[in-house]
Amino acid sequence: MKKTGLLIALCAMPALAHAAGNDPRQVYVDSTFSAMDANADGRVDKLEYAKYQNARFSKQADSIDAAFKAVDSNKDGRISKDEAAIVPEIAKYFAGLDVNGDGYLSLAEMQQAMVAAQTADAPVK
Repeated sequence: MKKTGLLIALCAMPALAHAAGNDPRQVYVDSTFSAMDANADGRVDKLEYAKYQNARFSKQADSIDAAFKAVDSNKDGRISKDEAAIVPEIAKYFAGLDVNGDGYLSLAEMQQAMVAAQTADAPVK
């Protein structure tokens, strides 16, 4: 019985994907809008937007914290170049991420990089 259900689900997936739209960007925009529109009135006000962004940044900060702890293999509270080598993107940009030039990445430097990446395309007033 489980195999039959799995087969039906797999067969239905292309139809569901088509129904959701072929453009993954539009699907992303629609799902993000729905997530922001907390009261489902078809509009996103400043408060809804702020709550959504705060939750998003909080999740990303938690993710950065967890990733930092995972890469910090000797648990000394900082990431050396050797430790960074296991994550190619961190190793590639290590020198730029090491803001204070001490040869290590701190959690604060990683968080700072996340904020910089999030705001890089923000319009300048």
